[in-house]
Parts: sequence; C-alpha cells; structure tokens
Amino acid sequence: MGRVEKVDEELRALIQDVIDAGLLAEESRGLAVARQVAARGFGSLDADGRRVWEQAVLPVLSKPLHEQIAIASILRRGGYVPRKITF
Repeated sequence: MGRVEKVDEELRALIQDVIDAGLLAEESRGLAVARQVAARGFGSLDADGRRVWEQAVLPVLSKPLHEQIAIASILRRGGYVPRKITF
C-alpha cells in the first residue's frame, strides 16, 4: 500500500454519495478502492488500485450523479421508464 494523505472533503462526500446510491457494484474491487480513497486518499493506492480507480471508479465519479441515479433506478425496474423523471 502507498502512503496515507489528507483526503479532500468534497471528494470524500462525492464518493460516499456514489456508494450510497449503489452506483458501484457490491463486493466489487471498484467499491473497495473507492472506500480506500475516501478513507486514506489516492496516495494510498498501489499500481493495481490506481488501475481500478481509473477504469471502474473515475468514470462513475465523472458523470452527473443525478443522471446516474435515474438510470440505475430505471434499470432496477427492469427498464420501465416513468412518464417524467424529476430531479
């Protein structure tokens, strides 16, 4: 493991919102890496952790959260789209 560093509070909050919304699969390596970065910072990741961060976590963090939550909700309902999605 790498070094522990001060974690940006906005990044920590965003990661927690993504986790709470269920946008990272349970028991996935991406979820574990996201939790590690929220707790100990990006510097705590080894090379494999950085790869997982870039491939699995960063794409989720870079998209608007409200849109991802709406899409995840639609997928959980088996593809049913309500008449109007309000944010």
